[in-house]
Amino acid sequence: MIDWSEDVTLIGKAYEPDQYGNQIATETKNTVQAGKKELTMSEFYAAAQAGIRPEVELIVHAFEYDGQQSMKWRGNTYTLIRTYQRNADEVELYLQRKVSDIGD
Repeated sequence: MIDWSEDVTLIGKAYEPDQYGNQIATETKNTVQAGKKELTMSEFYAAAQAGIRPEVELIVHAFEYDGQQSMKWRGNTYTLIRTYQRNADEVELYLQRKVSDIGD
């Protein structure tokens, strides 16, 4: 059973044309409820062999996730490594912190 007690802010981009028709990106933020799942050791080591360092796995409702590549959780910014559609209602988000994320 998932405990939906974690607040995570999904950070995405929306594009709107300016007066000349150029697409201008604006940051969008949407705070949703998530569940935290522990990474398995096999997942951690398999990712490490590929040069990836997953730090956290969060589960969000599929209808709330729209391809965002960054998340803010517990005061830290994380970058999406990969997603996994658990079922029709839930998506697993595998996240890591990059050097560019530190200091947010």
